[in-house]
Amino acid sequence: MRGRLEGDRLALEARDDSVPNSSTSHPRRNAPALGALLMGLLITAVATAYVQRGVDLRREQRFENAVQDGTAALLQRMDMYQAMLLGTRGVFSGSQKVERPEFRAYVESLEAKQRYPGIQSIGFAQWLRRDSLARHEAQTRAEGLPGYQVRPTGSRPEYAVVVMLEPFNPRNAALLGLDVLAEPAQQPALRRAMESGQPSATGLVWQAPVVGETPEARAGFLVYVPLYSHPEPRTPEARRAQLEGFVFGAFDMRDLVEGLRFQGFQTIIDLDIYDGMEVREAALLYTSSRPRPAAGPRRGALNEQLTVHIDGAPWTLVFTTRPSFLEVTRSTHPATVAGCGLVMSLLLFLVTRAQVNARASAEQASVEQQRLASEAQAAVRVRDEFLSVAAHELRTPLTSLKLQLQLLFRQLHQDGPLDTERLERGVETCERQMTRLTKLVDSLLDVSRLSSGRMELQLEPLELGELVREMARRFEMEAQAAGVRLDVDTPQPVTGRWDRLRLEQVITNLMSNALKYGHGSPVDVRVRGDEHEARLEVQDRGIGIAPEDAGRVFDRFERAVSSRHYGGLGLGLFITRQLVEAHGGSISLESTPGQGTTFIVHLPRAGRSGGV
Repeated sequence: MRGRLEGDRLALEARDDSVPNSSTSHPRRNAPALGALLMGLLITAVATAYVQRGVDLRREQRFENAVQDGTAALLQRMDMYQAMLLGTRGVFSGSQKVERPEFRAYVESLEAKQRYPGIQSIGFAQWLRRDSLARHEAQTRAEGLPGYQVRPTGSRPEYAVVVMLEPFNPRNAALLGLDVLAEPAQQPALRRAMESGQPSATGLVWQAPVVGETPEARAGFLVYVPLYSHPEPRTPEARRAQLEGFVFGAFDMRDLVEGLRFQGFQTIIDLDIYDGMEVREAALLYTSSRPRPAAGPRRGALNEQLTVHIDGAPWTLVFTTRPSFLEVTRSTHPATVAGCGLVMSLLLFLVTRAQVNARASAEQASVEQQRLASEAQAAVRVRDEFLSVAAHELRTPLTSLKLQLQLLFRQLHQDGPLDTERLERGVETCERQMTRLTKLVDSLLDVSRLSSGRMELQLEPLELGELVREMARRFEMEAQAAGVRLDVDTPQPVTGRWDRLRLEQVITNLMSNALKYGHGSPVDVRVRGDEHEARLEVQDRGIGIAPEDAGRVFDRFERAVSSRHYGGLGLGLFITRQLVEAHGGSISLESTPGQGTTFIVHLPRAGRSGGV
């Protein structure tokens, strides 16, 4: 067909040397073709903008869902810890006196380190007045703590003295006798807990490092739960009069927050927590972004700030997307719609212009009628062959696309409110058909280049493992939609000289087949190599390939399954084999029906220059 097209083109050029150009002689003849082109471009622009808006909305919704899940996870965790502290208060409420061994046994039974990540210690601070301080110190010394003394020293009307603290390690032992009411940072929480009868959290408190555990001070906070004599008082004055002390828990923010589980946390979404209702670096309780950004959210990142109250203390939560969030949520749909629209517009323009020119040529009546008739027949033959091939391969998606556009047109002109879900489904169907058209056109073009030997390889140094990981990231959204776990194993770098674009095409075809025929089972991609060659394996656990079909699946238009159940032209593996062999490599498969298929690609590291 290429030879006929070239001959017809030369014939038309010979005619142009002898007769005036019809396009320049009659500019109005190009008006229908230009109108069709402009209309196609306009529809393409509108469709691309609509699809891009849908992609942006889905990205924003995914981020909003992560924000809601993260906030709920934090509040649920704090509710669980508050319930644990209330239960600890019940130990004191149900006993005349709680001894230290009894308290230690109870705390150990909680298994706090495993069940309550982030809690550093649980203790009891006894409420004392000035006249009972000396008696308290003497009694505590008599219980086996000869050096016990309330700190800081000095006369004060009231004290909240730490008398029990578990686990009883050297750091906690040094805190016995500490009057937490004398610390300005904790006074508001203590007063609030005493007067309200509810658990109350402090603001930011820096915890001293522990030898062998934390090399530096860590940000944290404390929660105080008031303990009263029975019956529980109802007024602030009665609560102050009947206060016996506070059950409290000390928390490490990093251990507490990093144990949260919500979508994207610490992979594509960062969380910063500030003490108070303002974003200030001095009040930073926790951050998952390391290193910290120099100034504000990153350009193009999604950001949301909200305030929650944790046991009476306001915290400001700031959720920010990482650059990898855009990569994970990136979609090729807008580009696909734009590309397909441009291709269709150009095809429509060329077909319309060809029809107009053919009609103009047919109208020419001159002494060169015979030659002009022969040229017209050649042009018609070229057009008919092109339309026959295009109609044969493109009729099915075009018909579906036309029906969907008609449905969309009727929905847009019907009375009453628009059903956006139906419109979205219609646009998604159009997008799938346009994607199918693009793949059909690309496959036909690749086969044409391979058959005519016009495909040139552009070799460059590449690391195969890095390229495979990049392609796997592009398939992440498709794999998630299909419920497939896509695992990549590249234990060490494997470098060589290859054509990046063509290797991407090989990897895309193999991964796409694995997702398509894998029936939702995991897909493994492995990269190995030695000093001479690289080895790429793509393994699925799907329907498999029968032995009698294994030898022909790499041929043109050959398939191992029914076309009624799986779409496509049967060109993917043929193109893949041609590209691998163009690099001087080979491709084979190992398969068991019903258990899956493994495609194995061998590529020489040195590559091979030249064309296909």
